[in-house]
Amino acid sequence: MRSVLPWVAGYVAILLVWALIILRRTGPTLWKGRSLVALNIAFVVVSTAVVLLEGRTLGEPRSGWAWQSFPPGFIAFDFALIVIAVAVREKWLLLGISHGDTVAILEKCFTQTRATSVRRADGYVVPCGEAEMTVIIRPSLIRLVSVRFTGGEESKRAALLRSLFGKQFHSSFPTPRFRA
Repeated sequence: MRSVLPWVAGYVAILLVWALIILRRTGPTLWKGRSLVALNIAFVVVSTAVVLLEGRTLGEPRSGWAWQSFPPGFIAFDFALIVIAVAVREKWLLLGISHGDTVAILEKCFTQTRATSVRRADGYVVPCGEAEMTVIIRPSLIRLVSVRFTGGEESKRAALLRSLFGKQFHSSFPTPRFRA
């Protein structure tokens, strides 16, 4: 288990730096689950590649490669990262904004895309051609709102609405800015 602790610490450090970057922003930030999917998959690939390239058991200087190169803790950690990635891939979180402001921005996006929407208890239903897209908005914590778009994957209007809504907020990935 000790051989996995540096990898866990490295992953937690990456998440903390990412969280600090997000929390320093003044405006609301949209965190898409796909960004965590990218991080988790990259982390699993890099950590597995390092173990394979070392060709030895973590923490033991032995030559030759074998399945023993992957301790159970290492496999469990990578498996947990993949499961988390699958679980959050379609989730969006808005940080630094209230539920009411989120609803107002979404309704503005409906107006701009000329989408008709029907208000439901926890969100909206938007007809998109032959399909329907459901938008569910739930407050999670103080100034943290969960948004989920389901359905309408084939619809151009649904894609436009998702894109327009996403452009109203900062991205969770840091954007490098170069000044001349």
